[in-house]
Amino acid sequence: MTTDKMKALSVAINSLAEGRARALYGQYIGKSGNTKRQRIYQEFGYPNNLTFDDFYNAYERNAIAGSAVKRMLDGCWEDFPEVFEGEKAKDAEAESAWDKTLKRLLKRCWKQIKDADRRNMVGRYSAILIQLGDSGKWSDPPNAAVIRRTGDRALVKLIPVWESQLDVSVWDTDPDSENFGQPKMYSFIELPVEGQQDGAPARQIPIHPDRLIILAEGADDGLLTSGVPMLRAGFNKLLDIEKVSGGSAEGFLKNASRQLNFAFSEKTDFRALAGALGVKDNELADALNEQVVRLNENTDAATFMQAGTAEVLSVAAADPEPTWRTALSEFCATIPIPVKVLVGQITGERASTEDMKDWARTRMSRRNGFLADVIETIVRRFWLIGLIAPAANDEVTVSWSDLLAPSQADKTDNMAKMAEVAQKTQQAFGRAAVKENEIRAAGELQTLPEYENEMPPDPNTKPTGKDPLTDDEDSDNPNRNADRTA
Repeated sequence: MTTDKMKALSVAINSLAEGRARALYGQYIGKSGNTKRQRIYQEFGYPNNLTFDDFYNAYERNAIAGSAVKRMLDGCWEDFPEVFEGEKAKDAEAESAWDKTLKRLLKRCWKQIKDADRRNMVGRYSAILIQLGDSGKWSDPPNAAVIRRTGDRALVKLIPVWESQLDVSVWDTDPDSENFGQPKMYSFIELPVEGQQDGAPARQIPIHPDRLIILAEGADDGLLTSGVPMLRAGFNKLLDIEKVSGGSAEGFLKNASRQLNFAFSEKTDFRALAGALGVKDNELADALNEQVVRLNENTDAATFMQAGTAEVLSVAAADPEPTWRTALSEFCATIPIPVKVLVGQITGERASTEDMKDWARTRMSRRNGFLADVIETIVRRFWLIGLIAPAANDEVTVSWSDLLAPSQADKTDNMAKMAEVAQKTQQAFGRAAVKENEIRAAGELQTLPEYENEMPPDPNTKPTGKDPLTDDEDSDNPNRNADRTA
């Protein structure tokens, strides 16, 4: 081996060793990136490695985490989309027979799809198991021939599952395969996430990939393990929120529990005090503690001292609201969701309006991005396994309602303002600056036919034909005498 090759090999080995050392260092020391305080995660009580159990426990037990997931879920699914074949321009046309069939099928599925989305937000991924009446096993591909004979009635139900219930058992390791690097078989553990079997046996079932749909938000590389839990970026802030609120509650409890401090003077006769309490000398401490317990359990209990005093141990409780709100704001920025939307506080009309617009943009982005892709994937899977016929030109459009559209009151207000402009400009210039159909468009009303070439009558021009009052022929009509002669 030449000297240059030996140097190159040495550099490569050192680089790998350094990378491995950094990985181990980050795993056991912390991942904050703070070069001055390497153990800052341990000092603050943050976990180095987050797992599904961490996110699930936060969702179940942390009020802010649970509220964030619920707000995002209900906000994105406040109504269901329209799914139809063809391009977006077909939305204005009447429903085709294929559209009606799919609408009837999806009506049975929306609840399960929404619940799978909830589980996807908590973990890295979730899944929808497609239970079919095709007489096949879960580990076999769906029998499309049998399914096509019964149509959408072959769909028994959809089953949403958590990340911890589904794992990959076999990967496609063939480099020449078009599905290289993708799962060939899944393993479904039929066990509640909480670990409570409730007397039912835990079964492990192999699942063929064609019998399930994976939801992995943020996994742009197509790997389910690349999904991004919604609570991951703000997880440390959730712990801070618990520290502040829990610490404040604990301090309040300790102040309310009336912890007593007995201060005795040098003149105190402890033997006489023990005799007064009816206990031995070595049982005096327990007797005094029993007095404190009775004092805390009863409102009319009393204690007495001999040449001493009893004082309540208490501290002035700090206001947790500023610190709690700072941690809350940082957490909300990771989703993103306005603080006022999450906790339901609105302090000003303009601030409230701007927050609601920003929140609507967040939900619309998620609707038109991740959720539209999920729904399209589900529809395509339905026709691949034979539940429905393929769409025309294999093209499907998912159309959501516009969350940024003005309300009916706003539309009416806009129409009134435009009509006022039309009236004032008509009076000032003899011609309205706003047309009738433009006003109707502001209220999303149906447009009326326009006559662009129709001009107002000229007052200097005499009318021709019959008199509109007498229905007699006009004397200035040159054809009148000719008509009479004839």
